[in-house]
Amino acid sequence: MDLVRAWTAAILVFVAGSIATAGIAISAAVSEDDLESVTGMLLWTAFPTFIVFALMALAGAAAHPSPQRDDTGRHALAMLLVPGLATLLGIVLGVVQGSPAQTAAASAVAGLLGAIPTWWLLARRRARRSSTGAYTGY
Repeated sequence: MDLVRAWTAAILVFVAGSIATAGIAISAAVSEDDLESVTGMLLWTAFPTFIVFALMALAGAAAHPSPQRDDTGRHALAMLLVPGLATLLGIVLGVVQGSPAQTAAASAVAGLLGAIPTWWLLARRRARRSSTGAYTGY
C-alpha cells in the first residue's frame, strides 16, 4: 500500500502539471511553428516536462512512508516508476500521433533528466543524514 500512495501522488502531480502546461501554452497562443523550432521545443516541451517530472519524483518520495522508505530499491521504485511509465507513454503517443522524433526525444530526455537526478540527490541526502544520525525524513 505504501507504493500505491507514492504512485498516486506522482500521478496527481502529472495530471496537474499536464493541465497547467497545456493551459499556459493555450493562453500564450503557442503555434505549431513555435513548437517545431529548437527554442520553442525547449521552452514549451522540454522545460515544462523537466519541472513536472522532477515534481513527480519529489511527490512520490514525500508520499512514501518512513519505515518502507529505508529500503533503497523500494524507495527508488516509489519515486521512479510513474515518471518512467509517463516517459514511455509519451514516446508511444508521440509515435502514434506522428509527432516529430525530436519532440518526442526532447520530452523523454527532459523527463528522465527531471526524475532521475531528483531521486539521486534525495538518496544522497538521506545517506549523508543517516551517517550523521540526523533525522532522515525529507
